[in-house]
Amino acid sequence: MKDYFLEIPYQDISGKLIIKVQLNHVDYNFLFDTGAPTCLSTKVRDAINADKQAEGRVNDVNGNQASQPTVVIKDIALGNLHFYDTPAIVGVPEFFQCWNVDGILGSNLLRNSIVQINSNKKTIIITDQAEKLQLDIKSSANLSLDTVQSYPVFNAKLADNSTLPISFDTGDSGLLSLSDQSMQQLKKSNVFESITKGYGANQVGFFGLEKYNQKFLLKFPEINIGGIQLKNVMTVTDKGSGARMGSKLLAYGIVTIDFVNRNFYLQSDNKKIDVAEKTWPFQPTFNNNKLVVGLVWSEAGNSVVQGEQIVDVDGTSYADVDLCHLLNNKPILEGKEQATITLRSEKGELRKIKVEKNIFK
Repeated sequence: MKDYFLEIPYQDISGKLIIKVQLNHVDYNFLFDTGAPTCLSTKVRDAINADKQAEGRVNDVNGNQASQPTVVIKDIALGNLHFYDTPAIVGVPEFFQCWNVDGILGSNLLRNSIVQINSNKKTIIITDQAEKLQLDIKSSANLSLDTVQSYPVFNAKLADNSTLPISFDTGDSGLLSLSDQSMQQLKKSNVFESITKGYGANQVGFFGLEKYNQKFLLKFPEINIGGIQLKNVMTVTDKGSGARMGSKLLAYGIVTIDFVNRNFYLQSDNKKIDVAEKTWPFQPTFNNNKLVVGLVWSEAGNSVVQGEQIVDVDGTSYADVDLCHLLNNKPILEGKEQATITLRSEKGELRKIKVEKNIFK
């Protein structure tokens, strides 16, 4: 396959990129996820009659892993572009049903191409012709690929001019995530500020909600990606590995992953972008079929307790909300600076509290 150039649209659902793929002349919705291998549901596996090959290991963002069956997909079509004999993991999270998504198009399928994502146009270009993308090699960051699934990892510069390998994961809807281990390794270099600490869980991976644990809120004064300076980048630590940037990066420029020539680009008219943001005293999550207080920062004091049910926000009831409703709508606190929240304690007692979004110091 040579001299190809394909531009396809994607649907953005809360930071997840959903595209159309065709298997055996049938259209399916797949998640476009550069931080995962290609996967398909058992329903699709049975529909295309894919033969089982072996067992493969799957790791999620929370450090959990399990063995899953693998198959080879004979032909995956994106428009008029075909990919042949692509290995794929069988199995996708149950919550993919909320988006009517039947699989993941991952980096092992993309590793011989150049991929450009434009969030303003909501399009993805897949090509082998770099000259058609008007890229400036002087404004690129070095790119390496994970040895197993070819996840893209670029080198970003920090405030002390040291480099930090960051994987680009479009399956993650956030901006920056950092593992506890990486935080410890970077402590001596003073490239970040530790803003506050908390306890709880707020991150859902391939195998479900992470375990409750201690968290740290950090701020990187500067992260430079190929000449574009992101200033005041906030991140919450996790139990995964390394550092990764998610699809929120697309809000700040056009991203190009040149798997072929090993370059990563962030194109923006602004060379310095302040991404500082305020923080709520707690973060909600969905657990045991309820919307609950997931992660509590120390600034919350005794106002909330991790695990309490959130039953109402500014007059909107969430007492009987389901996961699909939450995934297909904007986050419950998005666009707000303050809110009145009704909580239900473990004993069933209701109380109202007022919370405000602030810059922690």
